[in-house]
Amino acid sequence: MPDRKKILVIDDDPNVCLFCRTVLAVEGHQVFTATSAREGLALADSERPDLVILDIMMEEVDSGFQAARALAAARPGLPILMLSSIAGAASGVFDTSTLPVAQLVDKPLDPTVLQRKVRALLG
Repeated sequence: MPDRKKILVIDDDPNVCLFCRTVLAVEGHQVFTATSAREGLALADSERPDLVILDIMMEEVDSGFQAARALAAARPGLPILMLSSIAGAASGVFDTSTLPVAQLVDKPLDPTVLQRKVRALLG
């Protein structure tokens, strides 16, 4: 089993949080969840995760982008996997070129795809 890593999932959909927690716990990770950007930033500060999985649109249409920038400023090099139901179109809607995220991927994710992406980002 790989080293136990801390993963923070920030998504306003409790089902996505539960899905990620379940899929990543099988890999032996410790998973924390938050259902808002504000709650997620506070948890990131207290728990110091090794990876963040972050939704784009939560309280505000760009809450995820704001949270990604705040996380990157507070913890340079922290890998961020950004999830969205509009990931494929996001670059056309938002300027994603300056986002401090490792990957921008579509929801819903297949469990094995999520595990593979997390493994790759954690090294």
